[in-house]
Amino acid sequence: MAKQRALGGWAIALIVIDVILIGILVVMLVTHPRGDSGTDGGTDGSSTGATDGESGATGDTEPTTQAPAVTVPEDALDVAAFSSPSRNIWCQIEDDNATCMIGDITFTPPAVEDCDPAIAGHYWRVTAESADPICGAEAPTEAPSDLPDLAYGASTVVGDFLCTSETDGVTCVAISTGHGVTIARGGSSQY
Repeated sequence: MAKQRALGGWAIALIVIDVILIGILVVMLVTHPRGDSGTDGGTDGSSTGATDGESGATGDTEPTTQAPAVTVPEDALDVAAFSSPSRNIWCQIEDDNATCMIGDITFTPPAVEDCDPAIAGHYWRVTAESADPICGAEAPTEAPSDLPDLAYGASTVVGDFLCTSETDGVTCVAISTGHGVTIARGGSSQY
């Protein structure tokens, strides 16, 4: 008959430590899954109910954050140039970018190199690589009268670019990369 050996004190202590470490790992995996935590289709999450961000999205320009995944609505239109219903924001979508202008802003705009501070913050360009403020020729006032309105809640897709009009601003994103910007009277968010 074979003799059974009892586990020593060190072996039992190592087994207990292993079980505790495995438990901690399981808790970490369950509470912190991999992947994006906020894929809300490109909006900044702030809803003020004011038209075109009357009270604003953030108060000031926020730093660039990780780009969210982009979901294209099935009912998206194919309109390359449009205005928000308030006529304060309007955009032009081309093959390699979407450029949006905003007339009235109430936030301190980001500085744009070699740009008049009165113009900075009024022009934004989204490409597959980034979403940045750009310098325009003059401070815009309101959308040209010949541009059609993109109703609040409606989206348009042209090429790689998706733009959505909401009561709290306009969001334009590059579908392939998720880079985009939400601009509103009271602030902007780039990602």
